[in-house]
Amino acid sequence: MQERRIAVLRLVLSWVGLLIVATSCSSDLPGGSPFDGVGGLDGDDDDASDADADDDDDDGSANDDDDDDAGDDDDDGPGTAAGLPCEVLDVLVADCWTCHGPEPMFGAPMPLASLEDFLVPAPSDPARTVADVVPERLHDPVSIMPPEGELSPAAMDTLEGWIAAGMPRGEEDCGEPETGGGGEDVDDLPCTPSHTFTAHASGSDAGFSVPIVDDLYMCYTFKSPFAAGTQVTAYAPIVDDERVLHHWIMYKTATPQTDGGAGPCAMPWDAQFLAGWAPGGQNAVLPEHVGLETAGPDEWLILQVHYNNTAGHADSVDGSGVAFCTTNTPRPNLAGVLWLGSVLIQIPPGAQDHPVSGTCTTNDWSSPFHVMSSSPHMHQLGRAFTTEIARGGGGIEYLTNEPNFSFENQKDYPNDPEVVINPGDTLSSTCLFDNPTGQTVYFGEGTSDEMCFNFVTGYPIDKVPERMCGILF
Repeated sequence: MQERRIAVLRLVLSWVGLLIVATSCSSDLPGGSPFDGVGGLDGDDDDASDADADDDDDDGSANDDDDDDAGDDDDDGPGTAAGLPCEVLDVLVADCWTCHGPEPMFGAPMPLASLEDFLVPAPSDPARTVADVVPERLHDPVSIMPPEGELSPAAMDTLEGWIAAGMPRGEEDCGEPETGGGGEDVDDLPCTPSHTFTAHASGSDAGFSVPIVDDLYMCYTFKSPFAAGTQVTAYAPIVDDERVLHHWIMYKTATPQTDGGAGPCAMPWDAQFLAGWAPGGQNAVLPEHVGLETAGPDEWLILQVHYNNTAGHADSVDGSGVAFCTTNTPRPNLAGVLWLGSVLIQIPPGAQDHPVSGTCTTNDWSSPFHVMSSSPHMHQLGRAFTTEIARGGGGIEYLTNEPNFSFENQKDYPNDPEVVINPGDTLSSTCLFDNPTGQTVYFGEGTSDEMCFNFVTGYPIDKVPERMCGILF
């Protein structure tokens, strides 16, 4: 029975190793499941944002044909052409355009690049305009926008003040928006990748044609090409069709898969997280004394890619994935993921700040464990998360402290310098939940269920007796 329980838990855990799930850009609450393939969101994210097609009008007007500054057309900058005041444009470029730029990316359903974009029906509530919904999303405790966290007070005052004033048209020349460079890619690695794994059509090297759906989890499977003892030293994301790519996770499994297979995900019980990426993520380069574990020669790799094509791109063909640098000469320390938290979740109806805790004891560890990063994971009811270290010699300190957890912005918290967990220390992880529903909420993989985990990456993972430490009790 105990083995069966662990198997079921690993089935559930296999899809959430990314933290990462890190920066969601959809304006609606995330849906879908990596076990089900196409997600269950209502199909109301239609092309409601296409109303910005008027940007090529001579006067750039969103509301009427008056051309107060017609003689200045040749000098109009992007702020005038878009009808946005420069100070508003600056806020949008800095805080929203990662996803909601002139061409929405990473699954965002609409742009925020012109006055017209604020006047169209909101994808999440077509009875209201985008401008009606934006102030609510700026303060939403569950799905705040931008997902990186609340705007600065100055930026908040600028955007909300403009909307409250009736969104007066900007007429000044703002110049070309400075959007910054793109993220790191393969060319920025300090090494030459030995292996790449990308999305593809089944049994083909051609890219995957992404259907017009809200949420789709596709899994691409590969026979491991790695020799025994191979370690990853660095990896880089391959971002192909950024319009629809939400995030990806690479797993390893001993359960046989189809080499070159592609299809909706049905994760095996033993899938283990290896690497992941979400918008805003960069290349990963490990310290010279650490190598990341990967699949052995008798195992398989699963590249799980989450797509969100709510914007309706009929021409989307994606070949996103990951490029690995590896070594066959083992480095002194092997890194991997330790799971903390609890599965004993039972959140009563109407509960506020309901705690769920799990305790990991390390008395049977044979060596210190060096934590390089940690990534708390909960679902939509999660409000705050902590992992405390009670030192064996006395004293308590935080490993992770997130007082304002966001389901749509689940982060990886790097530890620099590394935090060392010594044998005899105790790790206590606590999740706080608010349950506004009328039903008791239990542990489960669906977004309407809940989880309470901290995915901790560190070394030496091979010296840790149990990678799911304390989550069953």
